[in-house]
Amino acid sequence: AVVSTQSTGEDKVRTEAYRDYIYNNKAIFDGKDVLDVGCGTGILSMFCAVGGAGSVVAVDNSKIVQKAKSIVKSNNLSSKINVFEGKVEEISLDRKFDILISEWMGYGLLFECMLDSIIIARDKYLKQGGHVVPNRASMFITAVSDEASYHKRFSYWNNVYGFSMSEIIPDLYNEAVVEVVGKDHIISNHCGFKHLDISTVKVSELEFSRPFQLEINTSTTLTSLLVHFTCFFDGEFSTVLETSPESPTTHWLQTSLYLKCPVAVCEGDVISGLIEFNKNSNVKRGYIIRLDGVVKRENSEIAKFDQQFYLH
Repeated sequence: AVVSTQSTGEDKVRTEAYRDYIYNNKAIFDGKDVLDVGCGTGILSMFCAVGGAGSVVAVDNSKIVQKAKSIVKSNNLSSKINVFEGKVEEISLDRKFDILISEWMGYGLLFECMLDSIIIARDKYLKQGGHVVPNRASMFITAVSDEASYHKRFSYWNNVYGFSMSEIIPDLYNEAVVEVVGKDHIISNHCGFKHLDISTVKVSELEFSRPFQLEINTSTTLTSLLVHFTCFFDGEFSTVLETSPESPTTHWLQTSLYLKCPVAVCEGDVISGLIEFNKNSNVKRGYIIRLDGVVKRENSEIAKFDQQFYLH
């Protein structure tokens, strides 16, 4: 937990997106009551307090709240920020709030299912017309060619110190891999397949099947499809938090879905299909991602794939 908190705190891109939005939107935050869900060390709460909020209630379901209370006190913000330990779905707060802020995003956006808690808190505690920060999120898929990473991940098991361990390989194909993917490995457009309005989205909408279409822009080998996301902070001063390979790396990295059979592709080839996200009933806060698609060249099918990946 300490390592996880540290990596979040050290994520310059993420932290500054929130900070810049709060500090540059005085009209939204000035004098307002703020609820910070999953507050961690309290950094967002302190940004809000310094940025003009009238009061902040910070909630986290872990022992980190004891550190958060000490941090808030040492920064002389105890008069504005109250920190509570517990699940936001279960605790009882005596008022509603103008703003709900949270860093709820997980790998592939939805891993950890924290957005479920945000939706419950929003419906229970946000005033009519209140702000959710961030207020929108979009998910994207793109095509990747990285033969070196592909062979490193799978071929290694064919000869481990002279022993074949190839029985491991089929399980590896079912794993969604959270990793950094270099922008030079992107070989198609980015297709947005799911757009969430955090002010109105329902829990039932967090499981879905959506179409996508990608056009290959070079002749190479297709080794995987990749999922990344963007969060939007709308206001007079708007900010965007991106996790694509073309953007500065964040602690969310990217989510790679390796194909069992790489495909030789040419510029102009089209990948089309469905991407499906479902909660994993066997793994708490996990997701199962399914890809079902075809690769076509001048309307002729050259390859197809139908795979399931576990994000846990």
